[in-house]
Amino acid sequence: MPKKSHWPKTIKNATERIIAQMSEEDKRTFLVTKKDELAKFNFGLGVYIRNKFGLVDGNDALMKACALTQYGETYNIFYGDNPDGAAEVIIEAVWNELKSAA
Repeated sequence: MPKKSHWPKTIKNATERIIAQMSEEDKRTFLVTKKDELAKFNFGLGVYIRNKFGLVDGNDALMKACALTQYGETYNIFYGDNPDGAAEVIIEAVWNELKSAA
């Protein structure tokens, strides 16, 4: 597990790290995936995000950022309870970034 000081604190930082590590083939796979099909990445990339970015180990800053993105002003109800949902937010952010750069 990476040290807590190395965990990304923002969705943007997490997205940048993931994209920097992606192969061109992985990027193409994302680009041809429809938004409503992004769940297919939950078990591979989602598990990686949860484990490497500390979503289940106390990365409160990133969890809060994801909860705010996912739930808006009601995020306090959900904050810290949903690492799977947080990973989904980051996966969608990766998809959005790749789409906008294409």
